[in-house]
Amino acid sequence: MSENNLVIEPVSPEDINEIESLVRRTSEQDIFPLFSDEGRNTFSHSIAQDTRTIFDSHRFYTVKAMEENRIIGVAALRDKNYMTTLFVDKSYQNKGVGKGLLNHVLEHSEGESVSLRASINAISFYQHQGFEATGPEGNVKGVRFLPMTYIKD
Repeated sequence: MSENNLVIEPVSPEDINEIESLVRRTSEQDIFPLFSDEGRNTFSHSIAQDTRTIFDSHRFYTVKAMEENRIIGVAALRDKNYMTTLFVDKSYQNKGVGKGLLNHVLEHSEGESVSLRASINAISFYQHQGFEATGPEGNVKGVRFLPMTYIKD
């Protein structure tokens, strides 16, 4: 799979359960090991609500990456300049899916920059894509993150 042949399209209401499952699986594998018990509990309990939230097309631009009728990634941009979501199925990581989703969302952003709160496990990915830290590591109810911003050309 390469970024060039990646199918990226807007989400549809029927995708909500598959996307929630993708976010939950990926979080348990990649994010939860870096959180305290409190952080795992906080994040786990927010997944269903956060997934429903990114389906609000008035505030979010949300897309999915597809392969053979299966959702392998999801990304969401809030208010055209704040990225809230980027998850890629574990078996498709390091194959250009995340980069493809990120580039797609950046192309649909507005303003001079795009900001996000990077999961600790994803900091190097975002740095390689041109994001820079804009503050120290944060921790809200055990959920660790690094605020980062991408300045558009």
